This record gives sequence, C-alpha cells and structure tokens, in this order.
Amino acid sequence: MNRIFLACLLLIGFTACTDQFEEINTNPNSPVEVPTSYLITQAERSLVDLVLGEGFAGVGTYGSHYIQHLSQTQYTDVTRYDDVRTSFYGFYTGGLEDLENVILLNTNEETKGSVSASGPNANQIALAKIMQSWAFLSMTDFWGDIPYSEALKGLENLNPRYDEQEMIYRGAVNTLVEAGDMIVPGPVEGDIIYNGDMELWRKFANSIILRAGIRVSDVAPELGREWVNLALSRGVISDNSENAQLNYITGGEFANNTFYTDALTRTDYAISEPLVSFLEERNDPRLAVYAQPTANSVAAGKTEYVGMPYGISEGDAGAIPVAEVSFPGLAFVGIDAPAVMLTYSEVLFNRAEAAARGWIDGDAEELYDAAITASMMQHGISHTDAIEDYLEQEEVAYDAANFEKSIGQQKWIALYFQGLEAWSEWRRLGYPELDPAPAAIVIKTIPTRRGYPDNEFSLNKENYLEALQRQFGSDEDPLDGRVWWDVD
Repeated sequence: MNRIFLACLLLIGFTACTDQFEEINTNPNSPVEVPTSYLITQAERSLVDLVLGEGFAGVGTYGSHYIQHLSQTQYTDVTRYDDVRTSFYGFYTGGLEDLENVILLNTNEETKGSVSASGPNANQIALAKIMQSWAFLSMTDFWGDIPYSEALKGLENLNPRYDEQEMIYRGAVNTLVEAGDMIVPGPVEGDIIYNGDMELWRKFANSIILRAGIRVSDVAPELGREWVNLALSRGVISDNSENAQLNYITGGEFANNTFYTDALTRTDYAISEPLVSFLEERNDPRLAVYAQPTANSVAAGKTEYVGMPYGISEGDAGAIPVAEVSFPGLAFVGIDAPAVMLTYSEVLFNRAEAAARGWIDGDAEELYDAAITASMMQHGISHTDAIEDYLEQEEVAYDAANFEKSIGQQKWIALYFQGLEAWSEWRRLGYPELDPAPAAIVIKTIPTRRGYPDNEFSLNKENYLEALQRQFGSDEDPLDGRVWWDVD
C-alpha cells in the first residue's frame, strides 16, 4: 500500500486524505489500495516467518537453539549465549502493520464496502485481531515487556511505552474473545493458514487462550484456571486436521519454508546431541522423522542418527565433519514443509496439565497419552502397537506425582521446530533437565529471555530504561532476566 496513503490512513483519517486521493489513485505505478486479501497473505507469511522461521531477524531460531533441539555446526555464538539482542522492528513495520491496515480498511465507512470483496468485514477484522494477538504473545514471551497498547500508531507516537507482560496477556485474551464473538458465516480470501475457514480461526483463538491460561498457571493460578475453562467452553482444536500451520508451496511469491534455503545451500543447523540421545533412549519412532541419517552412514548403506554436540567452541565444532552428524528431517526443512503454530497435541498436553491441577474434569494420564499419540500421528506414525509400546515404557509413563516432569519432557519432544513455544514451556516447567553450553560466554546458564534492539537506547530511551528498571531493577538488559510468568 502506498506510504502516502498509509500516513493519511493512520494519522488523520480518510477525510483528510480526500483532496489527494484521486491524484494518487490514478498513478498506475503507485496503487494506493491493494486488496485486503493480499495484506492478509503478506501479514501471515511475515509473522509466521518471524516467529517460526529460519534467520536471526526472528525469534524461533533462538528458541530452538536455547532449548537444545538444534546445534550450530560452524558459528556457535547463539548456542554459547554470545549473541544477546534481537530486533522487534520487523514485527511492527511488517505483519502487525499490515493487519492493522486490514482492520482500518474494514471499519472505515469509505472503504469497508469495497474491501468486503475479500470476505465479510467482521471476519477480516477477527482474523487480523487473532493473528495480532498470537504475534504479540509470542513477542512478549521472547523479550518480556514490549510496546503494545501504544504500538502501531504510526507517526502519531514514535516513542511507545512498554506494557507490562501481564497487561499484554490480559489484553490479548480479551481481544481473542472479542474476535471469536464477531465471526459470522463467510470465508476470508488470502488466508494461507486455514484457507478462509473462520470456524477453525475461532478454535485457534480459543486454543491460544488455553495456552495463555496454562502459561500463567504459576504466577496467577486463578486467572489461569479462568482462562482455561473459558477456552474449553468456547471450543478448541480437536484433531490434527485442525492444527494451525502455514502451508508453504513450491512456487510463487509465498513459496518455500524459510529453513529450506539454508538446508539446500548451507549446513548451519544440525539436530542436537541432547535431543538425539533423549529420543534414542526411549526408542522414540519420531527420531526418523525429526532427523536425517548421517551422510556417511547412508554412503555405507546404513541408517545412523548422530546429534551435533551442543554449545561447543567454533574450533571444536569446525573439527566435526558435517557428514558425521544428522540434520533436521525434510518434514521440517523441505521446500513445502509447514510452519506449525499450534497443534492438537499441544491442546491435549494443556488439558492434561489443567486436569492434573484440578482445574477441569478429566483423566490427566489419558489426556497425556492422547497428546503423545496425537504428536506421533501428526508426524505420520500411526502404527498402534508402536505407539502403545512407547507409552508403556517407564521413562515415558505418566507420573502423577510429578506431572510437570512428564508433561515437560514430552512437550519438549512434541514442540520440535516450534522453538519459541518449546523454550517458553521449558522455562515454565523446568523439564527436561538440560545442561548449559559448556563453552558459554556471556552467561553460564541457559538464557531465559532475549535483549531488546540496540537502537531502543537512542530511539526510545526513556521508555526502554523504564521497562528495564521495572522488570530487572537496573539498566541492564540481561539474557538471564525472567519474564512475568517465569517465577520458578
């Protein structure tokens, strides 16, 4: 969308733009208005790539490394906690802004009629609000307090306040309820997550509320109970076919899983030794999906999976031939491998924990077993005997006396390539027990958050320093600081 028009749209309203609108609109090289379906597609791709994709402009890659799902093979700065800051500007100026414009175009009387060609106005707004809420919750889990209530104001507010994480959680849940309630019959065009199916978007919204309720279970248990029961009463994801995921395609503008290019041309990320060992010790059939056999074993006519040692120096890492370690499976790094946002398996794990806490009716062990089964089936493992044999192992069987360990370990496995969510749940539950990087640099413990962008000190200094003081009691921006819900 033309930036001149955007400025008018965001700051002074459509009426103030009227004098220039016709002139701008007649410029064939600068169209002022694109279909909202395009903005929706663009926003979904942008935000999913930032939260789940490859690359250090986003957040998921850090989570996958901190949680020891992946190990770096050459430049081991992230796995040794040497790299400390990540920019959040791409969220605000990309997908979040696009979605805000979808909302504005669908609410303004002068444009809502024309943009309804992409679907009912209410449904476009609902989709945008759900997607924004998912992104904001992901961001606050990564950094802590972030600009929220004063964000997306354009030139009207270049120095937004950082909202407390609790307020962001409360605001996002309220928005998700509001969005779910406004859904009406009719699909939305441009949606590459649920193909315009708004009933599935409603379930996704409620499943995010369920996730939020479990996330705050230690810091605000009564609020967590309330949100869990609210989500379940409204209806959540109930089958793997309803998983929230962006399905990449093999051609066109929105093609290619972001990990594909790296896997095609580079060997930066191998599956980690801690994860391979954990799976092998339990004879977990997901290992053959999660990892590719080593090149050397394939050349020898064998099938061997070898994890890359985690958190070692660049010299030690460089001495290990890449043909001797396993890389992520094509189900995760293939050209059209989906980026998974929230699954039926996660919903079942969250229901199991809610039952274990006495918040809902239901058998926690049955829900736990069902969650593992759903994860297996999500990855194409449908042989009943293999799943039953796995569940009967002592190392896998549900332990009611320590449900945090049982659920934490199995969630860690199930959330492979959902790096941020896996890291968040490890921070909250504390399982599995992971050793910090042996060659750690900046801190000697596994990071519990990421630092804010460097530019915030100069661009938004007052609000930046206020957020640091409020959260950490100093002007330091620590990797080992704790976000609001991380109380243990």
